[in-house]
Amino acid sequence: MAKKTIEDEINEFLTYWDIEQISEFFRHVEPLIQLYEISETDDWVADQVGEENSRNVRLIRTVYLMSRMCDLFAGRFANINCHFKNLWKRLEKENNVIVEGN
Repeated sequence: MAKKTIEDEINEFLTYWDIEQISEFFRHVEPLIQLYEISETDDWVADQVGEENSRNVRLIRTVYLMSRMCDLFAGRFANINCHFKNLWKRLEKENNVIVEGN
C-alpha cells in the first residue's frame, strides 16, 4: 500500500471534519472568545455584573464553556489525534501552512 501524501491526508481530514463540523465547533468557541474581547473602555461582563465580580464570572463561564466543548468535541478530537497523528507537524515541516509569528 502506497504511503498517503500530505494532500491525501488533508482531503481525508476535511472529509472527516467537514464544513458543518467546523462551523459547529466555531459556534461553540465564539462565546469563549467573546468572553475575553475586552478593552479599557468596554468590558461587557463588568458592565453586566460589576467590576468586582467580572473576574469570577469570566472564570466560571470559562470553565462552563470549556467543559461543554469537551463533552461535545472530545471524541472527535481523539479520533482526529489517532487517525491524523502529528499531521500539523508534517504540514509545518513541508511548509504547507503559515505559522503565526514565522
